[in-house]
Amino acid sequence: MPRPTGRARPGLTLIEVLLALAILLMSLAAIGQLVDVGSNHGTVAQFHVRGTRLAQDKLAECEAGVIDVTAGGGGTFEHEPEWSWSVDSQPETATNLYRVTVTVSRDDRGKPFEVVLAQLIYDPAMTGSAAQAQKPSQADVDAAEVNGGTGTPATGTMP
Repeated sequence: MPRPTGRARPGLTLIEVLLALAILLMSLAAIGQLVDVGSNHGTVAQFHVRGTRLAQDKLAECEAGVIDVTAGGGGTFEHEPEWSWSVDSQPETATNLYRVTVTVSRDDRGKPFEVVLAQLIYDPAMTGSAAQAQKPSQADVDAAEVNGGTGTPATGTMP
């Protein structure tokens, strides 16, 4: 039996194919942008983690007395020359207490990237060592046995 001549053949038209290709290309472009944004955020997260660890290392050096708390300082890291650091300290109201601020920075594709940590630190140069301790005198030992800070010697009985 011959086919009727007025009917369209089943299948896709050229317009439908072009429209599907346009949608596919726009979807691929959007996915590519999302991958790029995710990659940038991952890099920034790595910089935050590494910068924080390097700043904590410098704060530990300040606490240990390797870096002078009163003078501060700055430079680059030996094993990571792309990172630089600076230490700034401000005296606080208590004697030998300083607010130490460590700033760690690097260049991120032409933009500066910084991590800043601050901590209160006693000047380690002013703290003594166990070797400098003196044995307490007998009077000091007797004074330490005073009951409750009232000045009366401890007798072992309750009043």
